[in-house]
Amino acid sequence: MLEVLRVVLPLAAALCFVWGAWRCAVGTLFPAITTATEPGGSPLEARELWRPALLCLAVGAAVQLLFVAWACGSGRYATLLDALDAQFYGNTDARHYLDLAQYGYGAGEAFPEQYLMIVFFPLFPWLLRALHLLSGQDLRILALVIQLPLFCAAGTGLFALVRSRYGKATAWRALGLLLVSPAAVFFWAPMTESLFLALTVWYVWCLQRRYWARAALLGMLAGLTRAPGGVLAGLAFLELLRCWRAGERRPGAGALAAMVGPAVGLGLYFGLNQAIYGRWNQYSVYQWEHWGQKLGLFTETIRYHLSYLVLWWQDNRPAALWICLTAVVCIVCSFALLAAAARRLPPSWLGYGLAYLLVTMGATWLLSAPRYAVALFCLPVAAAVLLQGHPRLTRLVGSLLLVGSVAYTLAYLMHQSIY
Repeated sequence: MLEVLRVVLPLAAALCFVWGAWRCAVGTLFPAITTATEPGGSPLEARELWRPALLCLAVGAAVQLLFVAWACGSGRYATLLDALDAQFYGNTDARHYLDLAQYGYGAGEAFPEQYLMIVFFPLFPWLLRALHLLSGQDLRILALVIQLPLFCAAGTGLFALVRSRYGKATAWRALGLLLVSPAAVFFWAPMTESLFLALTVWYVWCLQRRYWARAALLGMLAGLTRAPGGVLAGLAFLELLRCWRAGERRPGAGALAAMVGPAVGLGLYFGLNQAIYGRWNQYSVYQWEHWGQKLGLFTETIRYHLSYLVLWWQDNRPAALWICLTAVVCIVCSFALLAAAARRLPPSWLGYGLAYLLVTMGATWLLSAPRYAVALFCLPVAAAVLLQGHPRLTRLVGSLLLVGSVAYTLAYLMHQSIY
């Protein structure tokens, strides 16, 4: 059975990728023939965003109150900060962002393995550092509190983006699906998911509205937040190429700046590597030497996770379940979802989604597949579009995702193999 799955599942994911790539190419090069006009709504007004913002704030505050209650009830700690330290900063990458915010990059040993921390992109720790200098608050508190406005920005941006193209009902559906996604817990944890998603969706929104300067700035910041931020340059290229093929005038300097912005952000990160270590890709050296990670193929990721799933099932079942099984399900379902919605997504969004998954899911030792997937805005959009006109199926899918989200959150709180 294992050998069958090791062949069938990678093949299915690869076929979904090929189909999606084909639809992306055709939709970009021949927009007048293949791209239908979507039932978008009237121009979005700022006052329409207060409800999605309030919903995002309420859900985020509820989850973070759960964090605090769980931390306080999980042991005897002298202070709340000690409890948060033990529960939320010792078992994920959050502690590395806090150390970087306090001490910065470098080859010294101000904190353990400081020289390795160049693998983490700088915008989030820089943001925490700036807030700390302005407010004087503890970095551990800031790292949690800042997630609430960041996720409000992400949620309202997703709502605005989907509302402008598919209408209000689909926008609410996409936001609801995002909120109950199994790895949504990371939106309110001291990590970079909320920041990256907010920059991504507002970048695409500005790109579509032809706000070139704002798009260029947001794209640069996304490139400084996470590696897939640079992939936004490809999204902009596909969008501008589609518009040109549809008969619009050739892109001007502003459009080109918006397209180059994400690559500039990524280039600044490479420059940081060069300035500190004298090598622009030093991060990749450390990733390979210390974590066995480099770019690979998502089909191989499926195969080795299936092998480890069987190997660990008897003696390390939590790792088999929360690392291997979730990775396989996440990769296959993500590609299948994009393939199913390929005809109904804008070609540039589809291309970005495929490239994002290609980069993130192809790591040679992938530990965080659900966390990477939850920051890809195309996935809840694709699901929301496919569920249009199917209220019962929408409730069923939402219920299943919510059950998965609760299970994943509890596993995260209990320090299972979730990173």
